Amino acid sequence: MFYLLLDILIYNYTPYLSYFFILNINNKPFIYNIIIAVIIDILLKIPFYNVIFITIIYLLKKHIFKFNYNNLLYYYIVNISFIILYYIISSLIYSSINILNILNLFFINSIFILICYKKDNRNILLLR
Repeated sequence: MFYLLLDILIYNYTPYLSYFFILNINNKPFIYNIIIAVIIDILLKIPFYNVIFITIIYLLKKHIFKFNYNNLLYYYIVNISFIILYYIISSLIYSSINILNILNLFFINSIFILICYKKDNRNILLLR
């Protein structure tokens, strides 16, 4: 819930594009992620868009992308690719893609992903 609150504050009160709620998928259960997605859908008045997207990302991370997330490079690439994919799909559906927004998104979310990796590194289990 902290990531969602931080995301709402940064997204609404600064010119930066932040999608921090997507990083909850790393260490939160599925039902928690669905509740966050429903809250976002209610706030944005978008029916089931985030619920579907969060479900797909959760299933992809759990069943297809079974990387060793203790490696910073894998952690970073997987998370930034999901964030950029979310932005591109949302922009294609609801508005247009802007290269400056992609750079902004890349910079802000990269910093936050690295901070989250440092914080979550001791909680990440090795996949065997």
